[in-house]
Amino acid sequence: MEEFDEKSLARYNGKDEKRIYIAYKGKVYDVTESKLWKTGTHMNRHFAGKDLTDELPAAPHGEEVFSKFKIVGTYKTGTHKTPSDERIPKWLSDLIEKYPALKRHPHPILVHFPLAFMIGTSLFALLYAIFGVKSFDTTAFDLMVAGLVFSVFAIASGFFTWYLNYMSKPIKAVIIKIVFSFVLDADAIILIWWRSAYPNILINVRNFSFDSLIFFIMTLLLAFFAMIIGYYGGELVYPTGKK
Repeated sequence: MEEFDEKSLARYNGKDEKRIYIAYKGKVYDVTESKLWKTGTHMNRHFAGKDLTDELPAAPHGEEVFSKFKIVGTYKTGTHKTPSDERIPKWLSDLIEKYPALKRHPHPILVHFPLAFMIGTSLFALLYAIFGVKSFDTTAFDLMVAGLVFSVFAIASGFFTWYLNYMSKPIKAVIIKIVFSFVLDADAIILIWWRSAYPNILINVRNFSFDSLIFFIMTLLLAFFAMIIGYYGGELVYPTGKK
């Protein structure tokens, strides 16, 4: 079988109608016929023409997936580091090698909490506006505070994932997520301050008080912003409209 190195394998990246090869644990596989690799990228994060040995531990599947593909050669690992390796501090590289889950999982785990809390805030504010039950208003406020607190960890882990897995490149979905994350938090901070200063701000929403209506609309926008963030997060993991 043919022996590949980093340079020769890179030619089979799926561009210019070339065949699509990937390497794993010293073997080179032809994944040209796979619909998941037809663009030369897999799930918008793994790229053809490369050795994916270090990337598999963070994937949701095991190496059994390679049994579906034909082995076309062997891969000779280079001795130099790639640019993506050089930018990562050694202590961080060693930590990720020891705990591979750090490469993918922290942000997806943490981001669900603030998104759910902010959507819940809008929901309970709506219920309060409809039924006038004070506990709904209290719940909405508590969820908003919790959502703001958890968003700090979600945003921090998001920047970490962006740096580690996407080399901080200005990817459209990531930029949109960043912008709306800060817009969401700014909205929540204003609402928390407003609600703390005027605890009964929502009481007059049913009487169409101007201040109460503005507060209510800003509260409903929390769910809208959270859903945009969630949607574009999904676009990174499961991109739609890709041919």
